Amino acid sequence: MERIVTNLVKLDELKRKPCGEWHKYFDKNGIADAHAAFIKENAYPYDWLYENTNIDLVRWEIKNNCFDWEKNSWAVVLYCLDKFDPEKFNWEKYSYCIAKYCPDKIDPDKYNWEKDSWTITKYCPDKIDPKKFNWKRNIWTVISNSLDLVIENSDKINWEEIRSHYSYYERRKMLKYIRKLLGIPKGVRNEMSIKFRRLLLSC
Repeated sequence: MERIVTNLVKLDELKRKPCGEWHKYFDKNGIADAHAAFIKENAYPYDWLYENTNIDLVRWEIKNNCFDWEKNSWAVVLYCLDKFDPEKFNWEKYSYCIAKYCPDKIDPDKYNWEKDSWTITKYCPDKIDPKKFNWKRNIWTVISNSLDLVIENSDKINWEEIRSHYSYYERRKMLKYIRKLLGIPKGVRNEMSIKFRRLLLSC
């Protein structure tokens, strides 16, 4: 279905009628200005709008220079990716959307590695920047999903920070899990198990 680039919603063309306060925004002809309604309510149910109408509000707002990039950058990623602007996009709040839906648009210098490193691990591990990645908060996730990344970047990880962030018990669990993933039998030590024991337990 080709969407109409407009801000006007017709009540009789909705797949599902709005509830509650939203009815007051429709005039006597059953037409509402979705852009004005969203601003007045300080709510931005783009998902509902795109599910129940054939209008392309995000594209209309961008075209008319009234799109709120600060609050709604995520909507560009979901509904009109061709209008993505890396300079206007709210990387601090919505970096995870880029990793999940369009990893080819990741800018390592703009991405919020502190908060959203985990999304990179889950959806596009090939985009990890080992120097920017938040290993401290996400080491468990990387070990679980891609141990090879930990092995490949072991010299770039601040293990002292890892040791100070996790309890001895948690680090023992990490070591045990790594041994399991590597298929190292209980009681057996090899080069890799000794390396991770030193890195995690400092012994």
